[in-house]
Formats: sequence, structure tokens, C-alpha cells
Amino acid sequence: MERHSMPVGPAAAAGPRHHFRDPRGAALVAQCFLACSGIADVYVIATGGAESPWVKEDEILLAAWLQLACWFSFLFWFYRCRRNAEAIAPGSHKWTPAFALGAWIIPLAMWWVPRRIALDIHRAGGPPRDAWLINAWWCVWLVDGPVSVAVHLLILHQTDYDTPVDHALAILDTILAIAVIRRVTAGQVAGPLPYVTTA
Repeated sequence: MERHSMPVGPAAAAGPRHHFRDPRGAALVAQCFLACSGIADVYVIATGGAESPWVKEDEILLAAWLQLACWFSFLFWFYRCRRNAEAIAPGSHKWTPAFALGAWIIPLAMWWVPRRIALDIHRAGGPPRDAWLINAWWCVWLVDGPVSVAVHLLILHQTDYDTPVDHALAILDTILAIAVIRRVTAGQVAGPLPYVTTA
């Protein structure tokens, strides 16, 4: 067994192997909603940005529901993968599965902690490779989210988020999020490895 996959600490003796669930279904749902959101952003750019029919009052509710579906499906996948990571490498995680959800709504912590949890999940499923992909996704998410809001409010003094730049960032963020989901999920498909004893 590779060192990175070996269960460590007291939890290794009786790890929560029964908590493991195949993440591929949740990953597929999250990717589908994210892809639809990316296509919607492309459509907005192609049809005039703020003048696009997609962002008009009669369609804005549909856009809002799509965004909620993206968030809920992504968070469900994220939570499932975090629980799986506990089964794959018990005792090696700093934050609990429940905190993997709560971290997204804690002021300031939401700008850093979810990235750390994502890296821990990824490393539990295999060698610590491709951390750059998670880091790239996280940087774009910050620019598209908190940084974008700050720029619009403090510098541009407006709340119009339907410019081509805003939607281009959203498309890039969507592409990277789908790539992260695919990579992390691929590292968990095999499930927990057999435990070893050192006695």
C-alpha cells in the first residue's frame, strides 16, 4: 500500500468504511448542471450580455433556479467525497464532513478553507498530484466571486454582473470545476483499500 493511502491514527483500527458511497452519480449530476450553467453563460455573451433574453425578468427566475441547482448538486458531491475520504484515509483529516459544508458559508473562512478540504479529499484518493488544478479552479472562483463583487461595488459602483468579462470568468470557472469533479471522483472510484496492521 502506498504511504499516501495508508490509514493513520487511532481511527485506522475501526475506520468508517461503511460510509463509502460511489461518488460517480453525484459527480454526473453536478457536472450536468454546471455544463448547463456554462452553456447559459455562452448564450448570454452571444445574445448581448445585459440585453440577453436569459437575464430579462421573465427568464431570471429560471437562471436563479439553475444556479441553485449547481450549488446544491456541487455541495452534495463535495460532502459525499469528503465522507468517502474519511473511509479511504481515516484519521488523516483536519475538518469533519459536516464542516466541509459549513465552511462555504463562514465569513472569511469560505475564501480559504474549502480549498484546503478539497486538497485533502483529493490526496486521500491517490498520490498528491494535480494540486494545480484545484488551485487554478479556486483562484478563478475567488476572482469570479468575492473579488468580482468587490470590484463592482467599490470601483465600478454598479451591480451589473452581465458583462462579457463576468460571464467569461463564469465559463472558465465552470470548466475548471467540472475538471476538478472528474479528477477527484476518479481518485475515489476504487473505494477504500484494505487496512494493514503494523503489529
